[in-house]
Amino acid sequence: MKRIPATLLWASSLLLLLSAASCTDTVVGQPDTDARTITFTPAADTRAAVTGTSLPDGSSFSVWGGYDNDATNVFEGETVTEENNVWTYGDDYRYWIAGKTYNFYAVYPAELPTDAKADVSSDGTITVTNFDCSKTGADAVDLMTATATEITYTADQTPQPVAMEFSHLLSKVNIMATVEGGNVTVTDITFAGMVTQGDYSSQAGWTTLATATGSFTSSEKKVINATGVDLLGDLLLIPQTVTDQFKITVNYTLDGVVQAPKEITLPTSIAQWEAGKNYKYTLTFKGDNIIFAVNVAAWNHSTGGIITVE
Repeated sequence: MKRIPATLLWASSLLLLLSAASCTDTVVGQPDTDARTITFTPAADTRAAVTGTSLPDGSSFSVWGGYDNDATNVFEGETVTEENNVWTYGDDYRYWIAGKTYNFYAVYPAELPTDAKADVSSDGTITVTNFDCSKTGADAVDLMTATATEITYTADQTPQPVAMEFSHLLSKVNIMATVEGGNVTVTDITFAGMVTQGDYSSQAGWTTLATATGSFTSSEKKVINATGVDLLGDLLLIPQTVTDQFKITVNYTLDGVVQAPKEITLPTSIAQWEAGKNYKYTLTFKGDNIIFAVNVAAWNHSTGGIITVE
């Protein structure tokens, strides 16, 4: 198995505010009975790529948290869901305990692909096992994590919202096409050779399964223009080394005439896909030739930066 180091770069962050509130006239070591709770209500989950300035309506994530150096003695994988700008995990409310030091951890979305499992150990290590990124479009999963640590309040302080920044754990890849002269219609495209399964640890990064290579195919006919057409949609992939096994096969017509299929090896000038970056590979049809170009942008270049949930 090939190990890939954890990427600390966060190109598009999500600022999550878990609302908690006042604690007065409390006894250290006991819940603040007059404290406001973290309020949430359940709704449908949205898992596709987060591209706006807020989490999608009905979003859900899983949260862990605790005090006394135990990351799970207050929250242990509870599902937190948004509905009408309110976040809730049900009726089992949690309260601040004055003088305790809290740590919080979260994984987005709450609903992961089949067989994938998220967990947080008592020491705060986040793991996601058996993660599969072979889906596209609305079925693609924008895997993210967040932490907020060393939070403590005395009995005479008013607790503030817990601020957590969610970081993308995946790379976003797009296969684009443009045309310079002639009328081009792409009739079929396959992008193959990349690893689509792996395990993640906040301590060690991604461990990919070298034999679990995948492919993405579309047989939807797309008329290519000069400004660019996305051929496969957002591919949210495990960060990994780009090799000469990554290949694009495209079938197309030029001025109504079927052309011979083209197989293109992904250039390795970009040697590594990194978490939180958007890699756009552009095929330019120029007569009977295809010119290949690569563009790399921070994910927030097109998505607007920090996303505030409150």
